[in-house]
Amino acid sequence: MRLYFGLFIMCYANIYVISQNIVRNVSNIFKPHMLNGHYIEWPNKKTEADYLHDKRCIPKNIIFTRFQICGNQVILVSPRYKEGVPFTLSQLMLYDKDECYNYVRPFPNLEKNVGDDNKSIINAIDIYMGQNGIVWVLDIGIINTLDEVTKTESDAKILGIDYGDGRIVHSIPLRPLICRTRSRLQYLVVEYDNVSSNKPIIYIGDGGTRSIIVWNVQVNEGYRVKLPYSATSTCIDFSTEDVFYLVLIENFSSNYLYFTYLSSTNMFKVRTKDLQKRINPKCIIDVGRKPCKMVVLGAAYGSVMYFRIKGINHLYSWDTKESFLEENMKVVKKSVDCRTITHIDVDNDGVLWKLESNHEDYIVNMVGCYGASIMLSPIVGKSVPPQLDQN
Repeated sequence: MRLYFGLFIMCYANIYVISQNIVRNVSNIFKPHMLNGHYIEWPNKKTEADYLHDKRCIPKNIIFTRFQICGNQVILVSPRYKEGVPFTLSQLMLYDKDECYNYVRPFPNLEKNVGDDNKSIINAIDIYMGQNGIVWVLDIGIINTLDEVTKTESDAKILGIDYGDGRIVHSIPLRPLICRTRSRLQYLVVEYDNVSSNKPIIYIGDGGTRSIIVWNVQVNEGYRVKLPYSATSTCIDFSTEDVFYLVLIENFSSNYLYFTYLSSTNMFKVRTKDLQKRINPKCIIDVGRKPCKMVVLGAAYGSVMYFRIKGINHLYSWDTKESFLEENMKVVKKSVDCRTITHIDVDNDGVLWKLESNHEDYIVNMVGCYGASIMLSPIVGKSVPPQLDQN
């Protein structure tokens, strides 16, 4: 039976988005940033020519999927889904001027995005900007993951890159904590005890083994927490194609990791304090039945989870302080084109940004020689309700 999501949805954006930030003259400060694999700031013309000639750079194969904002700069993830992606991390300036397209440059540099050792960035698939100036990177070590033949360049690892000088200050091997044939690492989040803490705990979702990997940076120790079958028994299609979402929700009393599979009918959560004790299965909380196939896009403002519905491009929010009910899920922004949102983040001024692209076309090789159409833009103004499906 089809669920008509949005039956009770309110017509206003999330209160966190349309608060004091809207008062600012955003149109003069924040503009959409168009991105494309052809617009790269190379070290020099010779390097660019060599990469294009050797097909180490195939612009149409570059797509940006996740990002983190720090000040006036953005760190972007371009997974090595296909051959010819010259770097997997890049940097973009949020220019205060009109630009048809915006140039990115490798982060921290091109050299660190090339190589096959523990100090090289092989294939970043997720990042998290730490409050202590460290960019945490989940690197799966396997490239060309959407091509017919994948290639293993290195073991999976977590990298910690100093945002200021680009040094790789942490290289955490994940090989002892994963299953080489079954593990499927997709998302990471990082928790800090407080604002001044330099003791982060890293959590990584392993959808292939129904596990959450926990790594304590201070003591340089990690372990894998196996989730009970009850947390995934509602999966309709537990396969290698399923996505295991992991989101950190921060509260004054306790922080929680919310998790769910795309095909699962239910949402779950667990206290991070319990995960740090290697968990008791009784600590898993079933939040409730999902009203749709939720594609989780991230969290912001402490308690707000953002998502879209599989097959629909509108952006929705749910404040986890409220019950997990359809009437508490609001429309933040209605999609006006074919681009699909892949990630959200908040800048230093509290403005919510979204990264979107024709990701579905890219996956099935329907983007042409020009490549994917990608846009990074702020979410401002009033939201509108979605068109209800009357079928």
